[in-house]
Amino acid sequence: MIALWIALGILVLLLIAGWRTFEFACVRKPGPDMTKRENLEHSHYEPIAGEMLAGMAFIREHRPETLTVTSFDGLKLSATFVPHPGARGTLLLFHGYRSSALVDFAISAPFYWAQGFNLLLPDERSHGASEGRYITFGVRERRDVESWVGVMAARLGPEEPLYLGGLSMGAATVLMASEYDFPANVRGIIADCGFTSPYEIQKSVMRGMHKPLPVGLLLLLMDLYTRVFAGYALREASTLDAVAKTKYPILFIHGTGDSFVPCRMSQEAYDACRSEKKLVLVEGAEHAMSYLKDRPRVQAATEAFFDEHLKH
Repeated sequence: MIALWIALGILVLLLIAGWRTFEFACVRKPGPDMTKRENLEHSHYEPIAGEMLAGMAFIREHRPETLTVTSFDGLKLSATFVPHPGARGTLLLFHGYRSSALVDFAISAPFYWAQGFNLLLPDERSHGASEGRYITFGVRERRDVESWVGVMAARLGPEEPLYLGGLSMGAATVLMASEYDFPANVRGIIADCGFTSPYEIQKSVMRGMHKPLPVGLLLLLMDLYTRVFAGYALREASTLDAVAKTKYPILFIHGTGDSFVPCRMSQEAYDACRSEKKLVLVEGAEHAMSYLKDRPRVQAATEAFFDEHLKH
């Protein structure tokens, strides 16, 4: 009888641990507003806070509009659209986990603008002004990419060149979406430090943060909770499967010093990709810092990618 109670106690503890892991990773939570100077300057962004604030101001100065769309599962999604008066195309930029496009692309937005692009900066589901309770690590977000492409194609016309870009979870999202048959005006994808699948990134992060814990068992329980409460499975989508089917050119970018999303994940996606592709590895760059670490090289690769694929 004592053994039974011990077993039940362990089971309850594991179920609680699995729930807390799911809740910590997947449930929407309010966080500090990183568009405010005081929050930026008291965060890991402190060394680049000035340039980030300047980039945000740049975006606001160009009369951005708020656009909305209803997702396939009924959520109201919001985005900031920054029109360019002489646009040669439009870049849709998807942000990372528990972040925002205004933060993630604050420093690179002026560069993209100088290249002659309209900018669409969506709040991914369960972030910012977009609705949603659960973050699905690209599984459902990839369908939202499809929705925003439809909005831009309808607004700007079937001939307007569109590029999809993403950082971290946003990169994984656009890579997972790359298997879709988008309108002909989608010309290419830029993926900076994306992970391979929800399962693999959770496993990698857990092993780094909770080495004494039974990661495999926690992932099994977490997958149960994501299925029951959030409606998706951790192995439901993979960038590797998607890029093996895609027809779109892809520019992969990753820092070799990334300890959050291992650089090998972009290498694996690059190896699996069957479309035209290029991989830029930035030596020593930490997570999502490739642009800052070697700006000339990343800008040159991006410019060449735009120029090469702007016209079919």
